[in-house]
Amino acid sequence: MRARFLKSAEVELEEAITYLDQQRQGLGDRFEQDLESTVKFVTAHPRSGKVLTERVRKFPFRKFPYNLIYVVEVTEIIIVAVAHHRRRPEYWLGRLSEIR
Repeated sequence: MRARFLKSAEVELEEAITYLDQQRQGLGDRFEQDLESTVKFVTAHPRSGKVLTERVRKFPFRKFPYNLIYVVEVTEIIIVAVAHHRRRPEYWLGRLSEIR
């Protein structure tokens, strides 16, 4: 199964990487590695994330306080958000309309 990021999730990801790199050199790279590991696990085990709604699941990053918010489709995992634990809950719900 493959993973696809919604455009808004891609933007959110880039913003997080930029912010973390500004905090400390190389931190953004470590974040990206954690993200890749999380995406790889979720694509191999799509139903492993905690159920949030009928369609949406979340799975925590291992090293950073972020969750991968995603929807399982027949042929792909759609990444809806790369959500920091302290961000307001369910801010990403409006993005579900972007899924075709």
